[in-house]
Amino acid sequence: MKIGILQVAESHSSGTGGRMDFERYTIDLNAKCTCGCMEGKRIHKIYRFPNGYGASVVANPKKKGFEAGGFRLLVIHFESGPPENAYCVDTSTPITESVLECRDWDEVLLGLERILALGP
Repeated sequence: MKIGILQVAESHSSGTGGRMDFERYTIDLNAKCTCGCMEGKRIHKIYRFPNGYGASVVANPKKKGFEAGGFRLLVIHFESGPPENAYCVDTSTPITESVLECRDWDEVLLGLERILALGP
């Protein structure tokens, strides 16, 4: 499995601190989450963008090899609309072939910006 490390670059988005607010793209699919990602202070957010792509972001992944305070970001592609919001992990984007390890929330925001900018 190839793990990408997100390189922080200057953002061109507007919003708080120069970054875009992505909360409006959050969809609630975690009510039945059984992977244990919500234990402790972890978060698991699913984002859905108008271009048909989205992201699964998990805080402090339990998997070995990830930074203790970091985040794991997967690029996903939606196969159905609401309310099902069926999706699969998309490894064919230029962003990553697998998973992005983000050291902090700013790197997550950069990843979300890149996913939002993908063509449909």
